[in-house]
Amino acid sequence: MARTAQEALQLNTLLNKKYKYFDYKWDLVFWVTALPVVAAAADITKLLFAGDWDFWTDWKDRQWWMTLTPFAMIIIPSALQYIQWIAWKFPTGFTYTAVGLWLVSWLGRWLQWDVFVNYPLNFVWPATIVPAAIFADYILLKSRSFILTSILGGLAFTVGFWVANYITLAPYLQPAELMGRVVTVADVQGMSYIRSATPEYLRMIEHGTLRSFLEETALVSLLFGATLATAGYWVGQAIGRWLAIWPIMRFMKKV
Repeated sequence: MARTAQEALQLNTLLNKKYKYFDYKWDLVFWVTALPVVAAAADITKLLFAGDWDFWTDWKDRQWWMTLTPFAMIIIPSALQYIQWIAWKFPTGFTYTAVGLWLVSWLGRWLQWDVFVNYPLNFVWPATIVPAAIFADYILLKSRSFILTSILGGLAFTVGFWVANYITLAPYLQPAELMGRVVTVADVQGMSYIRSATPEYLRMIEHGTLRSFLEETALVSLLFGATLATAGYWVGQAIGRWLAIWPIMRFMKKV
């Protein structure tokens, strides 16, 4: 117990330093350990909705990749964005999830396919959403509105996703000759590394492609993908509100 005001001030300063140290240490431990959990949730959601469309290089030039993958990848970042913004006013939910997803995806592709199956990484490389996530968080930072972020952020997320991954995809879209036919380098990879799939599934993906990138096909797919991403954003918002915030608030009321 402090006997004078000066002793009370010194004691308070000492306690603040100790608590501040524990706060920083706790924050570091929490965010480092939460990263693989959030990344795993995002990766599972992507696999459930996008599946093989975002897996093989020769399937990344199909219309379904452009329309479904942004929808699948925006759900968990949106949920975390809501939680961080409500709790700390941090517009970092998208970026935090994107960085974790990038690390987990590359670790999984390297171990599962390069190490164990001996597939080349340039055939199973994962798409990235880091630039798209930065755009979405920036829109929330400036607008401070989830509605504007869902509309503008959904469009920016889809376009940013496309531009960032087109840089990686473009070299595999170069023409090559195989058995007297002109195909892409990605198709040569797909024919060299056989995967198990039913003939119906393989025929279905050939209904539309994005190989004519400068014509209407890519623009239509981008707009449709942005619409789906906006819907996916609100799916993530529902997850963040009902499955994360609501149980915490209910627990706090009981305490």
